[in-house]
Amino acid sequence: MMRKPRHQADPLHILRRIESFFFPPLCILCDTPRPSGSRWFCSSCSAIIKKQISDRKACGRCAQNRTIRSCSCDYTWDYPFEKIIAFVDYTDTIRNLMQHIKYKGKRSLAYDLGAVCGSMSDITHMSTYDIIIPVPLHKKRALQRGYNQAEWFARGFASVITHPEVHTTVLQRLRNTTSQTALDKSQRKENLKNAFSLGENAKRHLRDKSVLLIDDVITTGATTAAATEVLLEGGCKEVAVCSFARD
Repeated sequence: MMRKPRHQADPLHILRRIESFFFPPLCILCDTPRPSGSRWFCSSCSAIIKKQISDRKACGRCAQNRTIRSCSCDYTWDYPFEKIIAFVDYTDTIRNLMQHIKYKGKRSLAYDLGAVCGSMSDITHMSTYDIIIPVPLHKKRALQRGYNQAEWFARGFASVITHPEVHTTVLQRLRNTTSQTALDKSQRKENLKNAFSLGENAKRHLRDKSVLLIDDVITTGATTAAATEVLLEGGCKEVAVCSFARD
């Protein structure tokens, strides 16, 4: 009678188990071991981010957290877009995340954060928009970075919303503008003059459509305002701005 051959364990699998025991994958925020199946965060940091999203008390128009900073939306509104939707405040924790996304090649982190935000959104309301357009990077900056983080956030967001679709060729960035970080609102507006244009056949996609314009972080709104003006000139009906973080 022939004996059945013993099952032989995969040596590579054994080595991986040993490696994960002695060198467990760490949370990108606090460097503590993260649970199996989590790509980025330990349980504590994951809970903190989700709590920031669910507990945020934001103005329904400008998305400022009114427990932190007051806004003047009840009295004045000087933006060409209808409103801002944002999910978290631009805290030190979120700034750390943005550093990983922008400068450490973590494009898939932007996608996953977009999916988390999409899953925690009012799906019915989001589906009223016809198209999603990420704020584009200039070709030179996109080549240096290797990707556009706003596009990856938008794609993650749309993967949960399912409608509307993401369009990346409708809006183009013509000028590689200088960093906006040290500029005030009026300086940012001047810096962004003629920075955007419509892509080929853009008007066909925009005509009478409601647009959700997506960026990673909104500060003064100068960038999204400049982009919105170009989209409105292209014939879209309205634009709302959506970002992961609001500064």
